[in-house]
Amino acid sequence: MTHQAPAIGCCGPVETDAPIAVTINPEARVNVARSGAPVGTLTPGAWHTISVTVVNDGFVTGPLAVEAEPVRGLELDLTVADLTGAPRQDAGFRVRLDEPTVVDVTLTFRALGALGGLANHSTVNLLLSSLR
Repeated sequence: MTHQAPAIGCCGPVETDAPIAVTINPEARVNVARSGAPVGTLTPGAWHTISVTVVNDGFVTGPLAVEAEPVRGLELDLTVADLTGAPRQDAGFRVRLDEPTVVDVTLTFRALGALGGLANHSTVNLLLSSLR
């Protein structure tokens, strides 16, 4: 049985197994939150996918981008998700830590879609650790 951990979005908790929940409201504003779902310990040198649940209350279509400032020892594969306008969809990005360490990365989510770029961005901090 999987555990769905709530994250607080723009309009209330989002039930998700993903460590990050993004909510896009009807005005296409983006809110992002950490859920209670664990990221887990990462293996140094290996790529790991971080899941993101997107609740699209605005039925926005177009790209959902994830951005971050460089963090020493951390590689990010921040692919752009294509918002389909569906009320809920899964997305994600990949991370790799070079060596056993703990890093804190600030992620910024931006949605530009049907409403011509009226979307605001939102940020979340993610603590990542890798052990041998």
